[in-house]
Amino acid sequence: MKNILLVSPYAKNEMLWVTGEEASLCEVLNIYPPLGLATVAGLTPEEGYSVQLWDEVVHGIIDEKTVFDREYHLVGVTGYGMHRPRAIELAQIFRKRGVMTCAGGPGASSAPKEYQAHFDVVFGGEVEVSWPQFLRDWEEGKAQAVYHQIDKPELDISPLPRWDSIRDTMKHYHLGAVQTTRGCPYDCEFCDVIYLFGRRQRHKPVETVIEEVRVMAAFGYEWIFFCDDEFGGDRKYAKELLRALIRFNETLDRPMYYSTQMCITASGDKEFCELLAAANFDMVFIGIESANPGSLKGANKLQNLRGNLLDNIHILLRYGIGIRSGMIVGFDEDDTSIFQTTYEFLQKACLPSIGIYMLMAPLGTRLWMRLMHEGRVVSLARNKNLGPARARTNIVPKLMTRLELLRGYRWLLDRVYSWDAYADRICGFLSLAGQSPHRADQPIPKPDARALVEKLGAAPEALPAAAQILDHAEQVAPHLMVRAKHLVVQFARYHVTIQETLRDLDVNIAREAAGEMILDRNIPIAPLPLTFKNELNRILPEVYRRLYANMADRSQISLALTDVFVELMLRVGGSFQKFEQHHMTLLEELSDRHTAKYNGVPAVDFVPLARDAEIAAAAGMPNIKKLRVVDDIYKSVFQRIAEHGRAPAAALAPPPQAGPAPSPAIG
Repeated sequence: MKNILLVSPYAKNEMLWVTGEEASLCEVLNIYPPLGLATVAGLTPEEGYSVQLWDEVVHGIIDEKTVFDREYHLVGVTGYGMHRPRAIELAQIFRKRGVMTCAGGPGASSAPKEYQAHFDVVFGGEVEVSWPQFLRDWEEGKAQAVYHQIDKPELDISPLPRWDSIRDTMKHYHLGAVQTTRGCPYDCEFCDVIYLFGRRQRHKPVETVIEEVRVMAAFGYEWIFFCDDEFGGDRKYAKELLRALIRFNETLDRPMYYSTQMCITASGDKEFCELLAAANFDMVFIGIESANPGSLKGANKLQNLRGNLLDNIHILLRYGIGIRSGMIVGFDEDDTSIFQTTYEFLQKACLPSIGIYMLMAPLGTRLWMRLMHEGRVVSLARNKNLGPARARTNIVPKLMTRLELLRGYRWLLDRVYSWDAYADRICGFLSLAGQSPHRADQPIPKPDARALVEKLGAAPEALPAAAQILDHAEQVAPHLMVRAKHLVVQFARYHVTIQETLRDLDVNIAREAAGEMILDRNIPIAPLPLTFKNELNRILPEVYRRLYANMADRSQISLALTDVFVELMLRVGGSFQKFEQHHMTLLEELSDRHTAKYNGVPAVDFVPLARDAEIAAAAGMPNIKKLRVVDDIYKSVFQRIAEHGRAPAAALAPPPQAGPAPSPAIG
C-alpha cells in the first residue's frame, strides 16, 4: 500500500467574509473544500493506494515538526500562482523527509519552470490522463520529471471526487463545490482561463453533476458553488442542468442555494434567467471589468458591449440573482478619469458585491505578450512585503503613470467600500430584487440595527448604513429581510479586509513615490512574436494533417506539434512575421523528423506518405478549429520556449517614450 498526501497550501483568505454572522458557531474556516485534490483522489485506484487530503487552512499548517498518522510515499501540492512560495516551502519540508514530491494545478500549469527545481514531478494542464499515467510509471520506477497534458480531456472520464479522507472536517467549509464544465468560449486579452482549460467548453453528464450535488447535500451544505468559468457557455446544456437542479431541489425539505460564474450575456436569455432564479441561484460572479466601453473593446471583452451594460445588470438583479462583479482599472484606454467613472457606474449598477483590481498581465496571456513587446511589463519579485495581490500590479499603464494608477485605485477602493456608498447600492439592489417572483426567504422580523452592528464589532459609521438597509428592506422587500441582514454582516467582515488592503496600498504608494520600488524590466522569459498565434491558426490544419496521417500513435500528436513549432521558433527567432514558403518546407522536415521519433524509427529510414495517400489517411481527422487546438498548442509552445531560457524574438521593444512622463520609480 502506497500512502499519498495531497495538500492545498495555506493562503490568507480574503473572501471568507461570505460565511456570515454565525461563522464562529458553525466552525467555518474556509470557503469550499479542495475539489481539485478530491478529483485527483478519485483518479487514484483504491486498490494499492491510500489518499489523504490536507487543506492547510482547515487541517493546520505543515512544518518540520508535524507528526502524521502514517508514513507517506508521495506528497502532491496544488494551488494558484499566489500559492507558489508556500508550495515550495512544502516541497522542501517533505524532501528533507525523503518523500517524493509533485506539483500541479493552475500555478504549476502556468509557470512549470518555476516549480521544476523544487519538485520531483510537475504536472501541466488537466490530469485526467496524466495522473493515471504517472501512477503506472511510478510503479515501474520510471516516473518522468514533467507530465504535460496538452489535449483537453472530455469530462465524462472525470471521476466522482473522493471526500472520504476529510469526511469529518467537511463542516469547516461554507460552500459545497461541484464542477460542471471547463473552458470558456471567449478570448479576453487579460485572461489565462483559455490557456488552462481551452475555449471549447466541455461538460460532465448532467446525471453525474446531480450525483455530486447529492453528495454535497449529504454533507449538510445548503449552498453549492459550481466551479465553472462560464456556466452558461453551452446554454442548451446549462438549461438541461438547471431543470435537473430544480427537480432535485423539489426532493429536499429545504432547497439548496447555488452560485457560479457566468457572462452578462445571460441577461438576454429570458428562459435561462427564469431557470436560474427557479433553481435558487442566489449569487453569480460576472466579469463586468470596466465602465469604459473603449477598455472593453480593447481587452476583447466584446460580449459586454451587447446592449446597455447597466440595463443588462438590472435584468439579472430583478430576477433576485445577486451579482458579484469583477472590475479592473488600468486598461490602455483608461486615463485618470476612470476612477470617478467607475465609482459612478457601480453606484448606478446597485451591485450587492464587487471586487476591484488593478490590471495585471498574467504570464503567457495575449496581454502579457503584447506588453512585453512594448516594454511595459515589470517584475516585482525583488520587493518584499507588498501585501495581497490586489495591492500591486506588474504593468506600466499607457495613459497614466504607475503612481497615478496606484493612487486612483486607492481612492476608488476607499470610496466604493465606504459604508454610505454600500448602503445606497444595497437599497437599490433590494428594490430591484424585490420584484422577483421566485425569491422569498423565510420571513423574519426586522433586526435591530444597533444590536447587529455591536455584535459584529463594526465601525461607528456602520450603524446608519445598516439601519438604512434594514429599513429599506422592510419598506420595499420584507420577504428579503434575511438577505438584507446577511448583506450587512458580509460587508462588515469584508470592510475589515479592505482597510487592511488600503494600508498595504499606502505603503506601496509611498515606496513607489520615493523611488524605492524595484521595477525590474529584465524578465528572463521572452514573448512569442505578436503575429505567431494568428499565423499558427492559419497553417495548423496542414501540419496537423501530416502528423495525423503518418504517426502510429495519434494520441501523441499534440506533443509532436509542440516539438515541431518549438524547434521552428527557436530557429527563426526574431525574423518571424508570417509563415512563408521556406517555413512550410522546414515545417514538413520537422514534422517528418518528429514523426519518426514518436514512431520509434530512425529519421533517415522514415518515408512519409505521398500527398494523395496523406489526404486519404487523414479522412477521419477531427475538426481542430472546432476543438480549439490552436490555443493548447500556442500555450504549450510558449511554455517550452520559456524553459529553453532564450527569446524567440530578437529583442524586446524599449520602454515606451511617448505618453505621460513615467513616475520617479520607473524613470
